[in-house]
Amino acid sequence: MTAALTIAAHHIRRVVRNPGLILLLLAIPLTFAIIEYAAFGRTVAKGTLPPATVLFLDEDDTLVSSALPQVFSGGPAKDFFELSQVQSKSEAVRLFKRGQAAALIVVPSGFQSAVLEGKRAELGFYPNPVQSIGPEIARSMLEMTALIGNGLYAKALEPIAQIRALVQAEREPTSDEVAAISRGFFEAGRRLSSLQGLSGLTVGVQRPGASAVKTGFGNDPGQFFAYVFPGLVVFGLLLIAQALAMRLMRDRLRGLQRRLVVTPVGPSAVILGGVFYLVAALFALLVFLGIIGAVVFRIQLRDPVSLVAIGAGFAIFASGLHLLSVSLARSDRGAGFVGSVIVLVLSLIGGSFVPAEQYPPFLRSLAVLVPNGAAQQGFIDVLVHKLPLAALGGRLAVVWSWGLAAMGLAVYFEQRRLRS
Repeated sequence: MTAALTIAAHHIRRVVRNPGLILLLLAIPLTFAIIEYAAFGRTVAKGTLPPATVLFLDEDDTLVSSALPQVFSGGPAKDFFELSQVQSKSEAVRLFKRGQAAALIVVPSGFQSAVLEGKRAELGFYPNPVQSIGPEIARSMLEMTALIGNGLYAKALEPIAQIRALVQAEREPTSDEVAAISRGFFEAGRRLSSLQGLSGLTVGVQRPGASAVKTGFGNDPGQFFAYVFPGLVVFGLLLIAQALAMRLMRDRLRGLQRRLVVTPVGPSAVILGGVFYLVAALFALLVFLGIIGAVVFRIQLRDPVSLVAIGAGFAIFASGLHLLSVSLARSDRGAGFVGSVIVLVLSLIGGSFVPAEQYPPFLRSLAVLVPNGAAQQGFIDVLVHKLPLAALGGRLAVVWSWGLAAMGLAVYFEQRRLRS
């Protein structure tokens, strides 16, 4: 055991003296995360999506239509809308083509008259055809605002009828009439005041076999990156494990490994030294990336025991995977090609670039059966869903089963190769 630890320490010192490739590969997940931060803006760091830019065209030009922008910007959609008024549809088309707006809301002529007469009053909604997420956000928020507006309208039929009577009579209201109308709208608003509780919504989530957990909506710093960053970290560690294993492959091709085997330390110490070297290096890099995620991307590293259990299992798998590839390969080019293909396939299936929770049901069930997908989802369960270690049995079983199987095969084939 002492000899194996000495060999592992020697390999690690070599990496520390010449860390260029490892640092380059380590920068890959960080670069992806920084690009996503730049794409989604500072609002992502606060746990919310960036507001969709929505254009507003007022073709009615009345008192009611001029109040609608305040309704959107100050109502329940204020965190999702960024309203910008335009003067014509042609101007909106130009902004659509430049990708500077997600949708256009049009208040058609006659809108106020329809509202006051109790007729159907409609708003025009035009999504940007070259975008997908932004228009859907805008559509959902518009529908929610319209739903609340309809509720308010139903509660304010009396003051609206008073305004309609004044308009039809074409006369100025008296002070008593103004007070009565104002009081009517105040009472209608008070009856809908309970809707203000939506801004602090917390949803209780019950997962099969687990206790209920609470997930805040839009007020948890770093929540977005807690979804995205684990997949990037897992992908980066797979690449780094390949680079670290290739150093052992080159030692073998130069004859250094064979010279160590014939010394008194024996083949077992040489193999264990390589295993300890890879697992320790990957786990240290995983801890480093976790600290970067907490400091830079404001991810809350809760339940360290669970994170360590998942991370250690995945470090063993990544080490075993590439040690197995190296032990079976006859050249560094062959080992590099096979390892790269396996990493790419696992990353696509496991959801390293897109969280597996967004996959269709079949792919989602497949993603959590591969080790990187199970590890990524396990990290998300801890960091986002706040699940305890006892609720992670399935994730840990997948990761550690793959890890021990890959490492066992790697050690077996490496021993057989050294004895041949």
